[in-house]
Amino acid sequence: MTDATHAAFALALHRKLPAGNRCWSPFSVAAALCSATDVAGEDTGPAVAEVLGADVGQVSKLLAIAAGDDAVTSTDTIWVDPSGPLADHPDVRRLVLDENAHVEINKVVAELTRGLIPEAVPPGAITPSTLAVLVNALHAKAAWVEEFPADDTRPRKFRTPSGKRMVPTMHRVGTFGYAARQGWQAVLIPCDEAMDVIALRSDSPPATSELDGEAFADLLTGVRSTEVDLYLPKVDLTAATELTGQLRALGAGPLFDSWLMVEQVLHQATLAVDEQGVEGAAATMMFATMGGHDPAEALVVRFDRPFLLAVRHRATGLLLFLAEVTEP
Repeated sequence: MTDATHAAFALALHRKLPAGNRCWSPFSVAAALCSATDVAGEDTGPAVAEVLGADVGQVSKLLAIAAGDDAVTSTDTIWVDPSGPLADHPDVRRLVLDENAHVEINKVVAELTRGLIPEAVPPGAITPSTLAVLVNALHAKAAWVEEFPADDTRPRKFRTPSGKRMVPTMHRVGTFGYAARQGWQAVLIPCDEAMDVIALRSDSPPATSELDGEAFADLLTGVRSTEVDLYLPKVDLTAATELTGQLRALGAGPLFDSWLMVEQVLHQATLAVDEQGVEGAAATMMFATMGGHDPAEALVVRFDRPFLLAVRHRATGLLLFLAEVTEP
């Protein structure tokens, strides 16, 4: 899998999310898709590979490499009803999937996400026909290599779709990764762990439809060390969405029509960016049934209008989180 194919998957699904603030984890969704393919069988593999842009086995290996870093915790759990046909499948957790089953699943997901995703499975999501619940839980946290001075965070103007308003905005002058391509600017803020945060803004209102996977990947990876006078709003996003229709539209239909039929895909994510660093968590649930520098010399980059924010695993290039900030 190349950076471009992974970026293409992330962009394709990102565009299908509801407008406004968007926050989700390409990593977690990919992990859940791979896990579902492992359970449902090889017949679903080609379709999922088409969605992900790479062989499922190759993606699984990259996911495992990223999850091996101390800063990233990714856990797949498969919950099956002990009376169902999957009860003897290896590496499953047996749980009576009744109206109270969500309580136990949520407890485990909350622990895996350090309390950031307290209610992954809403009441009523598990129905009498549910045979299995496949869950990926992700947590990632890292500090900046150099923190933003807290005393320089103050309300600054931000142009939202509904008009200008003042939002808490951090400020630091320093050496960052920087790229400018096709009307976009990207600033890479390095963390002291295994990830980087890349903020991307367009010269005109964000139009991700104008980006393809190759151009997006080039912005994420083609940065060069540059003196930047950076203004970046603090971010605290939480989003929940249903992804069944979006994944079907991208070509994962066989996963919803196999002998182990995925009925519903729910996704939650939260992402916080502040003066100290970045922390995010996500959970993807599949419910299955049968069937210090001189500012004068620095390039000023103000993220004072809607922008994209990507959290990227450095070694594998996998996107842990992708967010679109329209209302900080």
